[in-house]
Amino acid sequence: MEHAISKEQVFTVRAFAGDLPVECFLSARGFLEDHSPVRPAFSEDHIHASFELLLCRKGSGYQFIEGVAHAYSDESVFLLAPFVTHAHIGNPDSAEVRCSIRFILPEAAAFSGRSEPALAVALERLRKEQYAQFSAGKQVVLLADMLAEAVCSAESSALLVLGGLLSALFSSVFAELVRLYGGAKEGAVPRLRAESDSARRLIIDSFFGQALDGSARIEDLCEQVHISPSSLNRVIRELYGTSFKQKLIEARVAYIKYYLKYTDLPIRAVAEKTGFLEDNKLSLFFKQHAGLSPTQYRQRERTAPPEPV
Repeated sequence: MEHAISKEQVFTVRAFAGDLPVECFLSARGFLEDHSPVRPAFSEDHIHASFELLLCRKGSGYQFIEGVAHAYSDESVFLLAPFVTHAHIGNPDSAEVRCSIRFILPEAAAFSGRSEPALAVALERLRKEQYAQFSAGKQVVLLADMLAEAVCSAESSALLVLGGLLSALFSSVFAELVRLYGGAKEGAVPRLRAESDSARRLIIDSFFGQALDGSARIEDLCEQVHISPSSLNRVIRELYGTSFKQKLIEARVAYIKYYLKYTDLPIRAVAEKTGFLEDNKLSLFFKQHAGLSPTQYRQRERTAPPEPV
């Protein structure tokens, strides 16, 4: 099916799981990842300042969470807590479609009266254990398919149903989470970092996630989040412990690592894809920030995925 909507279009949508508000950030790109077996899907280590719901609708591979490999296959679900390092690589012998939704929940103190006690306990445990993995039930799969159709549709009327679909999806996913953890009591709740505009974190995450060639400007992100450069740098430092400039460098280095570790592209082609006019300029930049030449890094990192645990 062909969709006229741009893959770059993004949405910030308020949903509810019961009375619990869920601020969601999703993009058409996140629902159109259908990679051919010739070029398997992958992502380098990264973090988000938000929770993330990952659903593998088709394909298989390894999801890496804090350096540990977890095998996934059709209709696997991962729920990731904020600030958890993760990456993934798809198996090269199968195509893959993954849906990604990043979301913000209320601060821990705001849960009182907004969710069932069992859900509050399950979410506390998710924060403590950093992730949860389970198989999607039929209802979750159906809702994810309907959501993908709405996100990727060119019809504006389809977008009106996003809030309802997300509410139903998160109610189903959180019900699975409660069943997984059984409402067992855990220790104290680590609070999410406070930020007045919850959607702002999602927009910032997405901005750096697309910073491929290093050409992004702080003014571009300021326009999206409607704050001044000085205020934006303060927010970025609170979220990531670094400046806008350094975070942009880190994002660009991560993209270079993608291509070096998971593809056979020559260094010149990697340079072109990441905005360098000459491969020697890429080499100087990468060695300065990664400590190795591109060739040395590729030789060091070219290993088979670890066995799942």
